[in-house]
Amino acid sequence: MASKLHILISGAGIAGLMTGALLEKAGISYEIFEKAKEVRPLGSTMTLSNLSVVIFKQLGLYQGLLAISKPNRGIHLKKQSMNPIGSFLGPGVDPEERYGDHTVVVARPDVVQLLMTSVPARRIHYNKRILSTSQDEDKVVINCADNTSYEGSILIGADGAYSSVRQNMYKDLEKVGKLPKEDAKPLGYDFDCVVGVSTPMDDEKYPVFKDQFCDFEIVLGTNVPYTWWSMPLSDNRMGWMVTQDFRHEVTGEERNFRFSEWGPDAALEMCNKVKDLPSPYGGVIGDIFDQTPKERISKVMLEDKYFSTWYHGRTVLLGDVPQKMLPFGGQGANMAILGAVQLVNLLFDIYANTQEEITEVFQRYFAARSGPGKAAVSASNSTGYLMHKKGMLADFLRYAFFHWVPSWVMRMAADKYNAHQLQISFLPYAEQRGTFRGKLNPLSRRMVPGSTIPKAL
Repeated sequence: MASKLHILISGAGIAGLMTGALLEKAGISYEIFEKAKEVRPLGSTMTLSNLSVVIFKQLGLYQGLLAISKPNRGIHLKKQSMNPIGSFLGPGVDPEERYGDHTVVVARPDVVQLLMTSVPARRIHYNKRILSTSQDEDKVVINCADNTSYEGSILIGADGAYSSVRQNMYKDLEKVGKLPKEDAKPLGYDFDCVVGVSTPMDDEKYPVFKDQFCDFEIVLGTNVPYTWWSMPLSDNRMGWMVTQDFRHEVTGEERNFRFSEWGPDAALEMCNKVKDLPSPYGGVIGDIFDQTPKERISKVMLEDKYFSTWYHGRTVLLGDVPQKMLPFGGQGANMAILGAVQLVNLLFDIYANTQEEITEVFQRYFAARSGPGKAAVSASNSTGYLMHKKGMLADFLRYAFFHWVPSWVMRMAADKYNAHQLQISFLPYAEQRGTFRGKLNPLSRRMVPGSTIPKAL
């Protein structure tokens, strides 16, 4: 058994790259394995809360994040006629004044590129599709489609909703009768979604780009089964998304059949279906599609499911892998980032590279992050209902949310979210700038003043 940790990370998305950036700072050996031949600039936008922004500060990436993002002010939901349904502008206080930072909106490809500046290129192996895994008391091994194998102390599955690492781990648990029935159920998907980020657009034609804030403009189709989203980004680019809810339209088998209908051609086919829908900025949404390079338009499947099994042996799951949520609540990236911080904080403090120690780390990681993860999955599902469901009940619930929920209730929810402020325990803590001071996690035992404990394994 090796005395030093060597971490294998499956997936070079937000969760995998953030974990790599943290391990790099921690001085813990690691490698990232990405099944694609290169990191592709796909996806639309993401929101990073003030809790995630603090992590970028600690990593020395704060100015880079500010340069590629806009602070978020709120959302505006409209009917297809462009008559307003309602607006949500936050908890009724200045978020920077109360919590220290705004929630920011940023293009997903930009975040990926920013994180890659903190992960040396030699750490990432491309075209490595993991077929199988094996583990014992001393090590974990991954076997890739190109007939290569790699050995490590710990395997972190950060490879997305249809994770190969999770599938292999669950097969092992199922063989010994330890996999819960709910976790064994396959993931069917609930929404068709096509996304993209435009090239820079004319701010005279689209004066919304002159606003320092990013407001989400969401249009709920009246006589079409679509909801479409527009998010003005930095550099006069528009992030956009069109979604179609299939949850009550087709059977699970039909949904899974549609799973195979994706790729560049399917994305463009869906764009052609919706291109003449009205844009909240005037004209039609096809005008924005025309400003988006075709190779950067992608069709994705959206689903949500909370898994109750996050680890087994020397394998642990992170990000979307154990807690797949719909993007409508804006929490997917935040859960991935904060989960990575929690896990690496614990790994930095581990006493020894033994199965017993690793199991304790995984147990503490699960105890800390499973509750917020489960809540985020539920919240994203509820938001998806509000933004898609049609009918009198849905109309009533939307009206109640936008017009009857008082600001003090929203503020209480925001305070609860900020009650615990997780930071990287082995780096200098960022200053708590807001008037609301959440409870900080303690410094690493290896970093407390006067500590004579050697640095991480």
